[in-house]
Amino acid sequence: MLEGCLLTMPLPLVLPPLDPETHDQLLARFNQTEDANERLRYQIVLLSSGKQLIPTEIASITFRSHDTVTRVLSRFLEGGLDAVPQKRPPGREPEVGEEWLKELSRVIELDPNEVEVKSANWTTELLAKYLESKTGQAFEQETVRRYLHRLDYVYKRPNWTVQHKAQEREGYLGNA
Repeated sequence: MLEGCLLTMPLPLVLPPLDPETHDQLLARFNQTEDANERLRYQIVLLSSGKQLIPTEIASITFRSHDTVTRVLSRFLEGGLDAVPQKRPPGREPEVGEEWLKELSRVIELDPNEVEVKSANWTTELLAKYLESKTGQAFEQETVRRYLHRLDYVYKRPNWTVQHKAQEREGYLGNA
């Protein structure tokens, strides 16, 4: 049935030797990046161009699939060095409005009583309720916590001490 039909396997993808300038830039990016996945992708290109290894050999060295190696090499051939790092799709748009975020930034520095919230300190629940009343946007406590984290605030429980026990210790600063 297949007489006279010649089946050929596709040639493995091997990069041609790189010019010295591109090789130096590739090596510099490989050495400078702190992202392990990005470094691995630059290493794949280095192994293919410098040692003339085929994707199957590179896959066994780097413990990645043949498809991953081929994808990286194809991206390099199409787009150069800037195409090697894996591009992550952009994340979701911020779900809170500009007004909500500004109010959170402002109010977190204030005592709750200054904005007529009857509490000794802020909780994420109180912040969520307060921000809803001021901006009309309702969000869960977890959303408040995430945005506090983005503003370099850490929400945690207070650490209570028994003052008379603390005063008995030698190193207690109040004894000075």
